[in-house]
Amino acid sequence: MGILRGPLTPYPADATLTELFAAQAKARPEAVAVVDGEHSLTYAELDARSDRLALLLRDRGVTAEARVGVLLDRGHALVTAVLAVLKAGGAYVPVSPGYPRERQRRMLDDAEASVVVTPEDVAAATAATGAAPLPPVSVGPRSLAYVLFTSGSTGRPKGVMVEHRSVLRLVLDTDYVALGPDVRMAQVADSSFDAFTFELWGALLHGGTLCVVPTETVLDPGALGRTLAEHRITTMFLTSPLFTAVMADRPDSFGGLRTLLVGGDVVGLAPARRLLANAPADRPEVLVNGYGPTETTTFAVCGPIESVPEDAVSVPLGRPIANTSCYVLDASLAPVAEGGTGELFVGGPGVARGYAGQPEQTRERFLPDPFAEEEGARMYRTGDLVRAGADGVITFLGRADDQVKIRGYRVEPGEVEAALGLHPDLRQAAVVVDESTGERRLVAHVVPAVPGAAPEGLREFLAGRLPEWMVPVAFAVRADLPLAASGKVDRAALPPVPAEAVDAGAVAPRSELEREIAGITADLLGLASVGVTDDFFALGGHSLLAMRLVARINDRFSAEVPLGEFLYDPTVDRLAAEVARGR
Repeated sequence: MGILRGPLTPYPADATLTELFAAQAKARPEAVAVVDGEHSLTYAELDARSDRLALLLRDRGVTAEARVGVLLDRGHALVTAVLAVLKAGGAYVPVSPGYPRERQRRMLDDAEASVVVTPEDVAAATAATGAAPLPPVSVGPRSLAYVLFTSGSTGRPKGVMVEHRSVLRLVLDTDYVALGPDVRMAQVADSSFDAFTFELWGALLHGGTLCVVPTETVLDPGALGRTLAEHRITTMFLTSPLFTAVMADRPDSFGGLRTLLVGGDVVGLAPARRLLANAPADRPEVLVNGYGPTETTTFAVCGPIESVPEDAVSVPLGRPIANTSCYVLDASLAPVAEGGTGELFVGGPGVARGYAGQPEQTRERFLPDPFAEEEGARMYRTGDLVRAGADGVITFLGRADDQVKIRGYRVEPGEVEAALGLHPDLRQAAVVVDESTGERRLVAHVVPAVPGAAPEGLREFLAGRLPEWMVPVAFAVRADLPLAASGKVDRAALPPVPAEAVDAGAVAPRSELEREIAGITADLLGLASVGVTDDFFALGGHSLLAMRLVARINDRFSAEVPLGEFLYDPTVDRLAAEVARGR
């Protein structure tokens, strides 16, 4: 049948995140809670700093259920701020400082965040001495813990509201990962990505250590392996696209890990097979496929990847994790027969409260759970098509809607199309995934408002409104868009978009070194050629491709070009100069 349930374990469903953190701080005050470069905070220090900031937030009116924006980069200050918001009784709303200002404002408005924590606030709390006792506030396991935004099909990001008990169910008394006081968790996810929830609370609620890995290190395969070893990391989550990129260039990076969890998108057969073929010293003890929408609190289905048969067509997702139910249902919401295909619904305490300020979207995706014993229980409609075998293992088959994954991030093409619809020079736009070049790319087919015109600045226009991963790498101007019999755009009829041609005025390579580096760059981008001063990102590159390019250059020329140097000036010219400097 299509009803699958993870084991019931006695996780502390009646507690709160702040209560359980306080217990760890009391039991292990001198244990290291956070390592962030040269900064290191014990549990006692983190507890005291977050108390002082919580008092400041209370003075600003933060109390139970208040939403508080947290506009901070990854690091010890972010951890302090998140704890402080919860101690004040509120719910944190992480907003990446790298997002366009307009998107930041929209997220904070939708979350109804009246207070925002800035680096200056954390610095003030850090510099202060002493702290008055925090007045009590009424917070329980069903209180709001955070609001996390995902892409929205209506053109508006959706703020997922997650309660305390949902996070506790994720990291305590669970069965898909071993966590304890000895855990040393790599912190690599942006705070606006739900893997941050697993990283943060998986460490702090067990008395373990959260080790912040700088973004430039995460994107540098050579540096990543060294950093994981230096920090003695035991547990780590990576998006599957990043895992694939690391395995392509530094397959021994994960030696010494206890558990490597990979997810956010389909796990590739080749990189998984390559890792498992490594010698034991060059691979983690356990490789786990982790699946779960933000609306079900990071993970809902997990499975150890122990082998990848030669005839395998995909890596199975696994089984429901502890205290989680999964239902494979047909169009009438009835369970499918064993081995049948259906849409995946997730139930249990991991299911979020709903979307902030979007009751209609909430009703559409969060349905009453007819299979649960708990009164008022709901299940989340994932939109993922799956099949469950007789052994209870779930296999992903595809999407029931247009939602796509770009480098592990969830993207609703409708949100990108809505942003393009604001451009005054466009009449119509359709955004789709194009894999004709071998790389999964988001491309936009646009119809100009004036027939025959060539709209300019579309990428820059979107970059001011959307995160980097939601900006299409290519724009194809068309006279019109094909329509299906229903009158809607026939996306399947849109032709493949070739890699963008290089400007005829591009600067040609001037030396053998530049020619070779330009060739490697063009090959990675799927272009016929690139100019030595062309901007890598303007040609359709992104952070993961930049990581792979620098790794290839370093391998080919036995160089040590830092990824940051290329990100600062993403050109063949800069790469050649750095390689030449190291010779």
